[in-house]
Amino acid sequence: MSKFQKYNLFIYLFITLLSYSTQAQENSNAINIIRPNFEHLTISKQFSYSTASEIKGIYEIIKNDSLLKFTSEKFINSGFFKPYNWIKCNFLNNSNQTEFIFEFNQTYIDSLKVFIVKEGKILKEFPKKGMYFKHNNNPSFLSNKYAYTYLVTLPKNQISSIYIQAIVNDGSLRVTNSLWKVSKYEERKKDIKIRTSYLLAFSGFASFIIIFSIILFLFSKKKVYLYYAGFVFVVSVNLIAVRHLISPIYIEKYFFLGNNFSEMFGLLQIIFLIQYANHFLSLKKEYPTFYVLLRYLAFFTFLLYLFSLFMREFNWFSTFGYYFSKIEMIFLILFLYSIAISLIIRKNIMAYYFVIAYLPLVFFVIHYVLTAFQLTTSYNPLQWELVIFFEISVLTIAMAHNYYLLVKENLIYQNKIYNQRLKISRDLHDNIGSQLTFIISSIDNLKFITKNSDEVVKNKLSEINQFTNNTISQLRDTIWAMNKNEISFEDFQGRVLAFIEKAKIATHGIKFNLNSTVSSPIFFSSIKGINIFRVIQEAINNAIKYANASEIIININEINNKLIIEIKDNGTGFNLDTVELGNGLKNMQHRIEEINGEITIYSVINKGTSIIISCLKNKTNAV
Repeated sequence: MSKFQKYNLFIYLFITLLSYSTQAQENSNAINIIRPNFEHLTISKQFSYSTASEIKGIYEIIKNDSLLKFTSEKFINSGFFKPYNWIKCNFLNNSNQTEFIFEFNQTYIDSLKVFIVKEGKILKEFPKKGMYFKHNNNPSFLSNKYAYTYLVTLPKNQISSIYIQAIVNDGSLRVTNSLWKVSKYEERKKDIKIRTSYLLAFSGFASFIIIFSIILFLFSKKKVYLYYAGFVFVVSVNLIAVRHLISPIYIEKYFFLGNNFSEMFGLLQIIFLIQYANHFLSLKKEYPTFYVLLRYLAFFTFLLYLFSLFMREFNWFSTFGYYFSKIEMIFLILFLYSIAISLIIRKNIMAYYFVIAYLPLVFFVIHYVLTAFQLTTSYNPLQWELVIFFEISVLTIAMAHNYYLLVKENLIYQNKIYNQRLKISRDLHDNIGSQLTFIISSIDNLKFITKNSDEVVKNKLSEINQFTNNTISQLRDTIWAMNKNEISFEDFQGRVLAFIEKAKIATHGIKFNLNSTVSSPIFFSSIKGINIFRVIQEAINNAIKYANASEIIININEINNKLIIEIKDNGTGFNLDTVELGNGLKNMQHRIEEINGEITIYSVINKGTSIIISCLKNKTNAV
């Protein structure tokens, strides 16, 4: 052998030894050591493999170990649209125990299989778990849904491996794996129960907010509260479904959303978010262009949602919908957040709430983007349910504050209206009233001056005098109603009695009776109070002028939630089938219809007429 050949052989042996040494070092670094005082280990030495096409199974992975890529990170993220995943964890058990709890900390898994392997042989294969194999999930799983757990046996002082096959059809594999001492895991269960109680408390909290928002909508008629109720409902259902307080299987089956329900809920969430943010931030006033743009975006998202209901089975459309919903949500949050910041400069109070409420979500979204593009290897430090809880809590306070501002603004508006009404009533009284009084005085003077004149002229002057007096009386009634925001039943009844007293003076031989059984406090709005009063006036006048009645009775009764007013006389009556209703009766009908009441007329020839007014209390602003 030549000197040159000896030199080459030496180099080859050196490289081989170095290679074996490096490989041994790598293998040593890839083993998770379970030490004697072991209690808990978050696994950081793992191998992973993810693909969009299904692989055959465990034996192929064992034989092709090179497919698995080593990572020293605690958080494994496969990225989107790689549904078929393998993870391998090597353990050297140097402790004095052999049984451990292995925790796979991701809940949204379609199928999960775990194997214990030693020297290429399968020691144990666990039953499939996951959303579609809930009968194999451990009993506590249905109550907490935060992790899949396995009782594994790892021989002492030996190296063995745990292989995990995870199929995620919607989303990506994003998991942190842990190994626990069996007794130590009992403490972990307590922590899970606490987190589950948070979720239960959140569910109750969300239900309260939804009901509260609907009540605010019913009182204010502002759509922002209705949109907010829808937003909270969708976010809550999506959250508790992902955390499995509600089984995703039920969501897929009964909500007609399929296994991509999370994206479908995401689209609905975007729709409600756009609608309520548009109103919440007053964008129609502050940024009209953005307001219109966001409305078009909401409409397009709604169309996409409808299409997704029927086309999600097509892979290309499902892929498009998945990416679009994620990108749209990210864009929308950041866009609205930037608008809210700009509105702070304009002293928009709701913008302050919006910025505070969505600050944790912005950080969450940024981390989500980094995770989606595999630009981070850390698990999100913010818990999703806590982010949502914080967001909804702040926004609910904002909604309550918004309602307070609406009420305050409405009171200011009502005060302005009241002051204007007061000014108008004063003008009517001081100007028109005084002018009408002057006309009456002038007519009286004319009658005195022309006492020897033609009788026709005297009669005409008397008619004008009577007409003017009636006008003044009606004007006073109108001013009485205009000067009040609300009219009490006692005030209303007093006005009716005053009118009856005038009627008694103006007529002879007619007996009047007013009977009332009303005992509870009732209030009318000014418009509705004057409408009912005018109808009673018209009914009494008709009985006096046309019915030749000797008795007129007004009965006012409170039956259940209705106010029933009856004006009846014992006059000549008329045939409803043959007599055409005059303007007076038609006006009465219009007035009662205007206050959403009912009016019924009964009349029998030679027996009299009865007019019955029926009003729901809440329809007449009565309480």
